[in-house]
Amino acid sequence: MNEKFATFTLFLFSILTFSQIQIKVLDKNNKKPIPYAKLILRGKNDYRNTEENGEVTLEKGEEIYEIESFGYEKLNVSKQENTYYLKPKFKEIEEVEIAKPTFRETFTVGSTKKDNFGFMGSQTSWSVVDFFENNHTEKKLFIKKIKIPTEVKEGKPDAVFNLVFHENINGKSSLEKLKNVIVSCKKGKNITEIDFSKNPITMPKEGLFIGVEWIINEQNHYLAKMTKINPDGSKEENAIVDRINPFFYGYQTKTSNTFSSSKSNWFKMFDGKENIIPPHHLSMELELTN
Repeated sequence: MNEKFATFTLFLFSILTFSQIQIKVLDKNNKKPIPYAKLILRGKNDYRNTEENGEVTLEKGEEIYEIESFGYEKLNVSKQENTYYLKPKFKEIEEVEIAKPTFRETFTVGSTKKDNFGFMGSQTSWSVVDFFENNHTEKKLFIKKIKIPTEVKEGKPDAVFNLVFHENINGKSSLEKLKNVIVSCKKGKNITEIDFSKNPITMPKEGLFIGVEWIINEQNHYLAKMTKINPDGSKEENAIVDRINPFFYGYQTKTSNTFSSSKSNWFKMFDGKENIIPPHHLSMELELTN
């Protein structure tokens, strides 16, 4: 009986192994792994991210359409390979303004308060950004610290996500990221704090769109039991669904400049009378200094 079970287990393992493809994404210059690079899949609405070691496992039949990572040029994939190389992106800087904060005054924008509403990631995940206004345009301001309420569920170890910065272009978020910071957050409910005091980020007079982008990999993946609402409106009780850590919170407000994105197409959330959920802000607090 044990021999039959062992044979079946080996057979099942062989099927799973040959039905998966191991991918590596490396820096073209130094050949080092690129952690959390985004692989956009052909003909699908979702994407995958590499692990910290620059590797990711794809199912047989899944094809990569494009690979991107902040600080690198996008790679359009015409031929499926096991290893891909991204070329670092260098921008020519015509003029560099050197300025350092004095840390004499501090101001806060946004809030870490939260209610029963939040933003949850899945295998078809999305990005969420909110607008943070600069109400002190007469001063040269810098972002010193950012606080975000986070929740890492289902007994997972620390999760990771992208903290993203986008320019404000006539009240809308720019398509291209201005800055991307990989953030680690602890298991459970916490206030995740990102300290920029050693390398402060300039706060433009026009303000910034700042938010989160989920990293879709095994490190962040978990299974949750919940009520699933199908496209036809029917409900499926105690359904097992794929989810991605962490969970982010929101708080209700009268008006909202919160935008969400999938495949870099931004649309305004809570915009219109058809929204069942009232306007919300992404729970996030910026500490500014001059």
